[in-house]
Amino acid sequence: MRSKLLILTLISLTAATVLSGCSLLKKRVEKTEKVEYKISASGRTSISVENVSGKINVRSTTDTLGYITINAIKTAEVRQDEQDKPIDNITILIDTNGSEVKIETETRNNSGFFKKSKGAEVDYDIRVPANLNVRVENVNGKILISGVRNDVIAETVNGSIDVNGSRGKLELTSVNGTVTCNVDSLTKGVNVDVVNGSVKIGGLKYVDADVNASTVNGKVKVKDLSFTNIISEKKNLSGTLGKGGSQIRVSTVNGTVSLDASKFVFKKDGHIEFKFDFDDKDDKEELKELERILEEEFDDSKTETDKDIDTMNLPELPKNADSLKKK
Repeated sequence: MRSKLLILTLISLTAATVLSGCSLLKKRVEKTEKVEYKISASGRTSISVENVSGKINVRSTTDTLGYITINAIKTAEVRQDEQDKPIDNITILIDTNGSEVKIETETRNNSGFFKKSKGAEVDYDIRVPANLNVRVENVNGKILISGVRNDVIAETVNGSIDVNGSRGKLELTSVNGTVTCNVDSLTKGVNVDVVNGSVKIGGLKYVDADVNASTVNGKVKVKDLSFTNIISEKKNLSGTLGKGGSQIRVSTVNGTVSLDASKFVFKKDGHIEFKFDFDDKDDKEELKELERILEEEFDDSKTETDKDIDTMNLPELPKNADSLKKK
């Protein structure tokens, strides 16, 4: 019996000694790391972003040289003795081969012996020429896209989607989160699919489109719009705006659908509230104002170079960034 107790005591002491020095039990602290990239937009037709957790903000730039600028802020928990080392559980892969620039976030969680540490995340602030097609996929986090004149595809699982000043075709999907977008009078069409969340479509005053909106648990609301060939019920609406033509399809399971003649603008908390028109003669001034508002929305991730991002001197990625591609 004494031998067994002695053996158990020795095992316990050995385990305690090992674990006390083990990095898994050391206190972890939050660390942020900023990275910046500048890529030539010459020959590019589209950009895609895939993220796991964090905000994604894509907006048009007034940069006449045609560059794509990427500002990313990594956040993760690290051991106290590793605060001076780069974050190693977040990798940003950038593929510049071909006409599409692909940005992908790879993360892994660091797990402690007794408890799992906080997961890693990346906030993106990306500026692109307005004529690029944009595709954004996020798992946990909001998506904001502004001033992009071409097609936009945005998908998120948990987070809101806000799109402003688009003329291209919009394909917007969210499982848990609201979707709000302003369309231009020259819109190519809108397709919104939401499970849990409301949908707001603004800027419809001068739009020619065939509209179909529906909700299972909620209402379809219309403000200052005149439809022809309208069939309207509490939860469904179909009709023609103007001359018809482009397709606007909106569907949510749990939430309200709002169709408004006026445009909306971002409030500081990222939601939408008031008018913001994008007529050609006022494009530059209004895009500048929208950028200011979005800067406030992303104030927690603002850097000195963000204040004048169009002229910042960042290292340009090679045209074929093979070293950044997934092996």
